[in-house]
Amino acid sequence: MPALAFVVTLQSDLPDPAPAAAYAKAKTGKALARESDRLATAARRRNVPALTSFLSESREAIIAQLVADGFDPAKMRVPPERWFAAADGLATVRALAAHVEGALNDFKQPNPILRDLRAAEALLAAAEAAGVQFHFTSAVL
Repeated sequence: MPALAFVVTLQSDLPDPAPAAAYAKAKTGKALARESDRLATAARRRNVPALTSFLSESREAIIAQLVADGFDPAKMRVPPERWFAAADGLATVRALAAHVEGALNDFKQPNPILRDLRAAEALLAAAEAAGVQFHFTSAVL
């Protein structure tokens, strides 16, 4: 069965594609989706937005899914794709990593969560340096 993942989607390519290539190779995000409820609680404790507050999808992907599910997208209001400052996502990812590191026993599998957070942090740091916006996308891997 495919697993749900929260993956970083960038608004445009980075000038140096190395961080994006490393992130894609790691196939990260499964632990973030699996532990999204616990991470949302951790975000509240750290006074940062939850990862889910950065979720968005492209209009084309939403319309394709509606059609696949038998709905008429012309009769529905499809929300626009939203983009966020990489600095905001970076602040959340770093706060969550610090929380998980400080409360390892609160999570069933903290190491995959930390791996996913560190991979997202590297990509978001590169995006921030390049002035590229992002959002998380729910993906099936």
